[in-house]
Formats: sequence, C-alpha cells, structure tokens
Amino acid sequence: MDHSKSPSIITINLPVAAIRWPLLFSIALLAIVGAWFAERWYVGNVVADYAPSAEEGGIDMASLGVRWAPADPFTHWRLASLEEENFSAENLANAVREYELAVILSPHDYRYWMELGRGLDATGDTGGAEKALRRAVELAPAYSHPRWYFGNMLLREGRLNEAFEQLRPAARNDDAMRPQVFSLAWQAFDKDIDAIVRVVCPSSLERIQFVNYLISADAFDDAMRVWISISPAERKEQRALGEQLQQTLLDKKQFRRSLDVMRDLAPDAARLPVAEQFWNGGFEDAALTPGVKPFGWTIDSRPQVHVDIDKRPHGGQNSLRFVFRAPNKSDANQVSQTIAVEPAIAYRFECYVRTENLNSAGMPVITILDAADNTTLASSQPLPTGTNDWQRITFDFKTKPKSEGIILSFSRAACEEAQLCPIFGTVWYDDFNLQRISSPTR
Repeated sequence: MDHSKSPSIITINLPVAAIRWPLLFSIALLAIVGAWFAERWYVGNVVADYAPSAEEGGIDMASLGVRWAPADPFTHWRLASLEEENFSAENLANAVREYELAVILSPHDYRYWMELGRGLDATGDTGGAEKALRRAVELAPAYSHPRWYFGNMLLREGRLNEAFEQLRPAARNDDAMRPQVFSLAWQAFDKDIDAIVRVVCPSSLERIQFVNYLISADAFDDAMRVWISISPAERKEQRALGEQLQQTLLDKKQFRRSLDVMRDLAPDAARLPVAEQFWNGGFEDAALTPGVKPFGWTIDSRPQVHVDIDKRPHGGQNSLRFVFRAPNKSDANQVSQTIAVEPAIAYRFECYVRTENLNSAGMPVITILDAADNTTLASSQPLPTGTNDWQRITFDFKTKPKSEGIILSFSRAACEEAQLCPIFGTVWYDDFNLQRISSPTR
C-alpha cells in the first residue's frame, strides 16, 4: 500500500536549517555556561592564591575566592590556612570547617587530610586528628611530612613506640628531619641511650646516623658506646657513614676516637697507625703518604727544600732526608704527623739525626704542637752546623688536660728580622719514638 497517498498520514518537509539552528544554539549556550563556570573557577583560584596575609585582609579576599569557586578544594584550603593565622577558637573552628570541605572535594589528596589533621589537633580533637593524619599517611606513605605531623601528635599523647614508627621513616625519607627526630628521642627517652637505640635505631644505618648526631652534641662517650655495639660487618657495610663519622670526630679534635673508627673500618688495621706511637717512625715503609691523614706522614716537598726517603739509615734500611737549597728565608715545616695521645700525660720524644754541610743562621728544630690549638708544647735544640754523625735528640713534654692529639712538625730557629736567613745542606732523621713516662694527672 502506498502510504504517501493515504489520507491518514501527513508528511511535513521541514528545511534543514530549521532543525540545525536550535541544536547549534543549545551547544553555544552550553559552551557559554561552561566557559562562565571555568572562568569563575579560574578567577576564584587566582584570588585565593594571591590573597595576602590575614593581617592585610587576606581572609576577605580568600572568602571571595571561595564564593567564585566553591567546588575548588584549593580555595577552601587557602581560606583555612589564613583563618589559622588569627589564632582563636572561632578561627580554628572556621579553618577546620574549610579543611573538611577541601577533603570532601578532593578525598584522595593527602595534603588536605594532613592539614585537616593538624587543624583538629590544634582544636583538641585528638581522635579526629588521628583519623585524618592516619589517612594522610595511607595516601602518601613515602612522604615525610604526614608521618612527621602524625608522629608528633602521637608523641604528645605519650605513645612513644607508635610515634617513632612514624618518625623513623620520616627521617629516613628526609635527611633534614633526622636530627630533629633524634632530638625528640633524646628528650622523650630522657637520654636513655639503650632505649633510643632499641626503639628509634633498629638498623645499623640508623645507629650510625645516631652516632653522628651524638657527636654533633659532644656526647662522645655515648657515641662510641653505640658505635661499638654495631658489628664489624655492619660497620663496613656502612663505610661511607663511618668515614663521615671519622672525619666529624677529627673536626671535633677527638683524635683517639677518630683513629679508633679509622681502624675499625680498615680491611687491614695492622698497617694503620696506633695511638701513642709514630706511624712508620723508622721509614721502612717508603710510602710516606698512605691515605691515613692526618695520622700518617704529611709531606710537602718543594724545590728549595726537597724531602724524600734515603738509604742511609740509623737503624733498619731507610731514613728521612731533607736537602736544603734555600738562598732566602724558607720554613722547613713541610713534614708533619699527628699522633693520638692521652690528656694530661708526660711523654718522652726521641729520634736520631745526622747532618752534612748544614749551614744557616736559623737551624732546623723539631717541635711538638698541641693538635687542638697549635700551641707549642716543646721543641728540640737547633741542630749543629756542619757535618755530624748520627746523634740522639730527646726531650720531654706534657699534654694538656683536655687534649688528645699532638703534631710533630719540623721548623727552624728564629733568624734576626733583617736577615734573609738562607739554609743549605742535608739532614737525615730516623727512628722516631714516643714513650709515656707518667700516668694521667687526676
């Protein structure tokens, strides 16, 4: 049947434009509305972002940002942070309300949960604060700040073990927090080293870091007690931190302890210096600079004063030789060695020397310096001029009450100010020895 000719059906042929214009109008209207809301969001965000401090009217400006972009969590966060600046019960309550809105609008952003937790903690709502901060940690477990705030809140509640379960990883992920965490532990456990090590420093890495913290606080005995508790294998695993520890002790003028750490880290401690002895005092090891500074020989050979190992010894096979060719004033202090000693102890120094064609108005001398302040403790007599066979040099000195390091140095007797003070000739030294001749003074 041909329906086009049926009297019951009416066919209306509309122009295409009549259908298209309403559709285009609807699309345009949606675009305009969308642009309007996007513009409001952008303007609200910018207004909130650039709001000044609370004292300069920032709260009113941030509130305007919230009105323009009420669905933007950032505007609520900004308003809340400004409310907190005016510390009062009313402002804190307002801040918490805005933080809650930010969390509702962006429930997976740890920052808003963290700020909500801090705000609730400030109002005294520790239960709500714990829930919010715990959620922030769950959302960002590798981030330090949520754990830092959560740990501090638990610490104030007296929940020490739980607190440091949060603070330990915070310090592990942020080096700047490490000394603060150790400081909190130092106070929380009332300087109980064993408790701090057990709760805060279960790993060798954390214990060595704690040792460095204790040294920075001048708690040297406690630091070394923790260091000794670490197994030799674990010390070597953390060699870089151990070397940092050794250098820190050296910087603190803790020479004996620095030497102990150096020996603990060495693969062959038998080849390293020991306390109260010269290292390689007979120069049998021709490697004068073995990388054990400052406890080995430190040598700076120059054209005017050449220093080397020679085969004309007093004992053994080698000696230390100085060849002077200085037509003007030249200091002989190019060789030195630091020795770890005990405080307030009398020692006797001994070595042997020979000369050949030595001539100067300022003859070489051996000087013992305090390693902490470089003051002179004792000096030898100036060497004789001319050519002389091996002869013994000896003198006594006493270390200072709080010093545990000395420096052996080679210098020259003073010349008259007007003299150029040249020096020529050759000097050999050998068989350096240090002997204790008294017990510590009490």
